[in-house]
Amino acid sequence: MAPSADTVELFALQPRVSLEDYASPSAFAARHRALAAKVDALRSRDAEGRPRHPALAVWPEWVGAPLLFTGHVALVRRATSVQGALKRVALAEPWDTWNAWSAFHPPSLLECVYAARAPRVHRALWETFSGIARDFGLWVVAGSALLPASQRGQDTPDFRPYGARTYNTSYTFSPEGRCVAAVRKANLVPTREDALHLSPGRPEDLALLQTPFGRLGTLIGYDGFLKPHTSQEPWFVPCAQYLDALGADVLAQPSANPWPWEAPSPFNASQRRGEQWREEGLQAQLRMLKRVRYVVSAQLVGSVLGTPFEAPSSILERTDAGEVRVLAEAPSRSEEDVVHATVPTAARGTP
Repeated sequence: MAPSADTVELFALQPRVSLEDYASPSAFAARHRALAAKVDALRSRDAEGRPRHPALAVWPEWVGAPLLFTGHVALVRRATSVQGALKRVALAEPWDTWNAWSAFHPPSLLECVYAARAPRVHRALWETFSGIARDFGLWVVAGSALLPASQRGQDTPDFRPYGARTYNTSYTFSPEGRCVAAVRKANLVPTREDALHLSPGRPEDLALLQTPFGRLGTLIGYDGFLKPHTSQEPWFVPCAQYLDALGADVLAQPSANPWPWEAPSPFNASQRRGEQWREEGLQAQLRMLKRVRYVVSAQLVGSVLGTPFEAPSSILERTDAGEVRVLAEAPSRSEEDVVHATVPTAARGTP
């Protein structure tokens, strides 16, 4: 019997990561299957032990990005930046790096490394989260990783890059283990993602998926903000409004905040970083939207290559009166957690 679709269980995962999680594909898979088991333990079940309701589990942004270092953890451990670590990987794998440059002639060494490592990053991410979605019967938004587009599409573990243009990419998996969407971040965080030679995705390529609990869209981190952080971002797009106009019911927001939550924002010294998230992010925007009912915001915590991540994961609701309610929030912005809410299906009574 299929789970009842008049209710959905929403999960925002807040893993505390370290470089050791990326030592091998099996270490990465074991780490996140353990988190999925915590989700599974929280699900409501009938008398025969079957899940009563469909469930959506959202992993945080960047959770797959350090897969670029798999097999080279000892080599990059003392690096103090992503750029420095990737240069060490390039020196350790000169033949693969040369082949990527010969095939695509990218303008930077970083893009050579992204293209060279992409088949291994994609396979580890795909096999981990396809297996989690299938084995635990979940809709999974698998955080994000740094990947070019693939000639073979996203619904296969095999990968061949179209080129070296690399995007902050989030995959979504159905409970059958199929990769049903690949979303590329449209707004790149200034001083962070632009410095990594990433390319922005196109807002018009943001996908909406029809699910048993409504139309699901994914906004990666900064794509959930209302306005740009700086005046030098003329192409910034308020993507939440875009997906709302297309008819989104639920927004997944895999996120990763690399600045202290209570310190002044690096983009506005008069505003704390946490305040910037609350006042310019989806919590502030949700009341302005017409269709979106729920937001599942998953945050990364821990530290990788000297960069600490901190922020509380949360699940938000826009009520019938247009107010915003925090249905659940992690009590700590630095400790691992699984945030959970059981709610009426977002699309109830909608066409």
